Amino acid sequence: MAKLWADFIPLLAPHLPGCPDPSLRLYLASTAADFFARTYLWREQISGITVVTGAVDYDLDPDTGLVENVISVVYGEHTLERTDLRLIATENLSETGEPREFWVYADNSIRIFPIPEERASLKVYAVLKPSRTATGVEDWIYETFADTLVSGAIAHLAAIPGKDWSDAAMAMNHKMLYERAITNARIRDFRGINLQVRQRPAA
Repeated sequence: MAKLWADFIPLLAPHLPGCPDPSLRLYLASTAADFFARTYLWREQISGITVVTGAVDYDLDPDTGLVENVISVVYGEHTLERTDLRLIATENLSETGEPREFWVYADNSIRIFPIPEERASLKVYAVLKPSRTATGVEDWIYETFADTLVSGAIAHLAAIPGKDWSDAAMAMNHKMLYERAITNARIRDFRGINLQVRQRPAA
């Protein structure tokens, strides 16, 4: 983790005179978690997971951040289909064989189905976000999104009534900047991707 919240304080504190540093850090962390949960911009492969014979549950423990969502799971050489426990008949849950499906539970764990009979590697591609108790963020996040996270924190803190730094107009202005940055980040993320709808041939 290359940048601590303290590195953001010079960008944030001048807008909120008198606001204590612990509050500034708290709302920076909260804003960062919200930003990446809504944009899906932080995507990484969670490596080092080995499927054990007879074991179906696997915790996801990324080196940095928390898991917001699972994009895909690859068992050995093939990609598993995403499903839900409620879609599998109870009497089939004891089925064994090469896994075909997975589902997410408790936010940071996955279960594969059927029950594996052989060891294999498991590659999980996930959307990550900083935790609300994080002490900072990766360097690339600071370089690209520092101003956005500062605006989000200002929007929340300036809206708190009855404080020396309370400013409803400033809070609204920075909320607009923050929401616009989220929209722009999503557009930027899709830049260069061909989103044309493929037409099916006529029957």
